[in-house]
Amino acid sequence: MSNLMTLSHAKKLRFLRKSFDRKQSEIAEALNLTQQAYSKLENGDIAFSDSTIDKISAFFGITPADFERSSDGINIGVIGDNNTNSNAYVLDSKIIDTFQKTVEQNVLLLDLLIKEK
Repeated sequence: MSNLMTLSHAKKLRFLRKSFDRKQSEIAEALNLTQQAYSKLENGDIAFSDSTIDKISAFFGITPADFERSSDGINIGVIGDNNTNSNAYVLDSKIIDTFQKTVEQNVLLLDLLIKEK
């Protein structure tokens, strides 16, 4: 597996975790990994095995094919909907990156506002 694919998987995993408002420790437990090993997955430091991709897909209710898609997109079903083929949409890496940056900026702004009060 190439580093590019691992990084793409890492971005998708981080996006899914944040989108579903899950903690790294929660997903690590579901994947039978330590918090440290999970963090390395999410940072692209270690490769994703087929077994790990299957577990991640099951946890988030998506198909392994969607997760492994070599393009920069990922199909994500509606939260709470087990039928990922209905009401699915595609998010590409540019949208994911923009979303992540926006969330991070909003968190910083909220922290500043709270400190000012």
